[in-house]
This record gives sequence, C-alpha cells and structure tokens, in this order.
Amino acid sequence: MKKRIHSAYKGEIYGISFFTYFANNYTDKTAHPLWLALTQVEIVTAELLEISLHKLQIPFERHDPLMIDKGIIDAKRWLTLPWKELVDSLTDWVEPYEKKYREWALEAEDHIEVFQLIADHETAIYQCWKAEQNGESGIEYLSTFIQKYT
Repeated sequence: MKKRIHSAYKGEIYGISFFTYFANNYTDKTAHPLWLALTQVEIVTAELLEISLHKLQIPFERHDPLMIDKGIIDAKRWLTLPWKELVDSLTDWVEPYEKKYREWALEAEDHIEVFQLIADHETAIYQCWKAEQNGESGIEYLSTFIQKYT
C-alpha cells in the first residue's frame, strides 16, 4: 500500500516535469492552456499525496532528479510528433495507468480516499486525451478534477 502511494507520487513528479516541458516548448501555442491544465492536475495531486506521505511517514523527494529528468527526456522525444500522433500516443500511454489506478482504488482497504484521488487523477487525464482524440477540448475534465480537489 505504501509502495503504491509512493509510486503514484513519483509519477506526479514525472508528470509535472513532462507537462511543464510541453507548456514551455510546444510550438503550437493554442495547446498552451491544455499543457498548463495537465501540469496543474499533476501539481494538485502531488501536493495532496504529500500530505498522505507525511502522515504515513513515507520518505519522498519533492524534487526527485531521476523523475524530473525522465519527464524531460520523454517530453523531448515526443515534442515534435504531429498533434494527432501525439494525442494518440498519450492516450495509449495513459490508458493502462488509468486501469491500474482504478483497480488500486477498488482493492484499497485502507487509505481509500488516497487511492480514489490517484484514480480520479489518472481518469481525468485519460478522459482529457480521449476528448482530444475526438477533436474536442479535454480541459473540462482536468478543470473538474482541479475544482473537486482544491
């Protein structure tokens, strides 16, 4: 249980780095609000997970250089993909995490609210990318998550 929460937290650090890199470097500036919203979802989730990590006395590194570097490296690799290919790739990439975190929430016997947060976070991102695949804005899903958890 503690490993799962810590793993999810490290994923938030990675996500903050990944989406911040896109926000700062993606050439199509019309996508900027999307990258900012994705980054905000990661930040909100990380901050809430930090509260749980403290309570559970799980050590964590807010500025984990390995996760930050990994996020930047992956973002650089995907940065020049055409929009459709990027959206499809991100949707496919997020989908198994969404399923896994939803399963974690269903299996949780303790700290259910933490696992629900983790699952809701990934579901919001997945729904965002599914909307983008359909030619719609995914920001609404991200905004709903942010409003729920702030």
